[in-house]
Amino acid sequence: MSTTSMLTGNALTVKLWEMKAWVQASRMSYFGKMVSDGSVYMPSEFKGRDNKGDTVTFSYVGKMTGVPKGEGGTLDGNEQAMDLQSHSMVINESRDAVKIPNSGIEPQRTKVNMEQVVNELLPLRAMELMDASAFNQLAGVNPTSFTIDGATYASTADKLHVQGHNSIVAPTTDRIIRAAGAATDQALTSADTMTLQLIDYAMEKNDLSNQPIAPANDGYFHLYISPADAVNLKHDAGSSITWYNNQLANIQGGKEDQLSNRLMDRKIFLGTYANVKIWQAPRVAFGANSSTSAVITTVRRNVLVGKDALSFASPYGGRPSDDDVPLKIVNKLKDYGKYKGIGFELLYGIKKMSPSNKDDTGVIVIGTYAAAHS
Repeated sequence: MSTTSMLTGNALTVKLWEMKAWVQASRMSYFGKMVSDGSVYMPSEFKGRDNKGDTVTFSYVGKMTGVPKGEGGTLDGNEQAMDLQSHSMVINESRDAVKIPNSGIEPQRTKVNMEQVVNELLPLRAMELMDASAFNQLAGVNPTSFTIDGATYASTADKLHVQGHNSIVAPTTDRIIRAAGAATDQALTSADTMTLQLIDYAMEKNDLSNQPIAPANDGYFHLYISPADAVNLKHDAGSSITWYNNQLANIQGGKEDQLSNRLMDRKIFLGTYANVKIWQAPRVAFGANSSTSAVITTVRRNVLVGKDALSFASPYGGRPSDDDVPLKIVNKLKDYGKYKGIGFELLYGIKKMSPSNKDDTGVIVIGTYAAAHS
């Protein structure tokens, strides 16, 4: 009699675990939300492990411009050329691991299932890198050194792990505003905090743009702001339109209560204003001094995100519908099985969609003063 078994060392078992871990972690991450919203473009040119190389370039076609011809005019010989642009990005790897006792007296001394805990922590750590990369790319900011999630990134090589393995591109002129009209991040003062009016100004800039960003797949724009910005927004009482009064009117009108219930899809949701959904996200990028590139931790570059704001590439795919994922879990025994190393490897790239000589495709940056309140 033959029996088909699925042992823990079976390659398919590992693959199923990686898929499950990736999907679960993605649902808790803001990058995963951006993917589901259509804010992340995944080029088919790179998908598939048979497509070798570490760079992908795909085309972008700009909108038509120019003056049409009317009665008596000659169109022949006066046609427009297609505005063909290209977007290039690279992929690379990020790895991290934990070594735990695997046998002997040490595992006997604790009831903590260390292997289970590590297997839960690794995909969450991977998604921290993905979230940080997404927000740093969207913000278009590259400080010389900054600390996020307890780790300090100072060298160019180290920063790439929280920059999606691609160089940072500064926001184009019509894709950034700052509170009080400040010209630089360092010019923002303690009075220049997040307000609903800034959303109006950002949407006005978008409406006046020759190439406006498009809403996400759900028909909304999504604004991601830092925790300090969220507090400033909720406590703002000096503006003509305030978050509190807006939410109070929603409650009185029978709409969902965001004053006491702030969670949606396990993320902090602050409500909807002017077709913009507002989310609190801890890894929104810091500001930077325009002269020295020094990080300014009291400034945040919040991002208003629409469709195709980022590009993402991995030979393993990454969407829940794909048959593989960029997250790979690796186990390695050491010292005759005394210790076990459990690690992850990510093979991917994230880059803001910013074609040459064109405005950023799907993001507007809103710079504010956002010092912590405690």
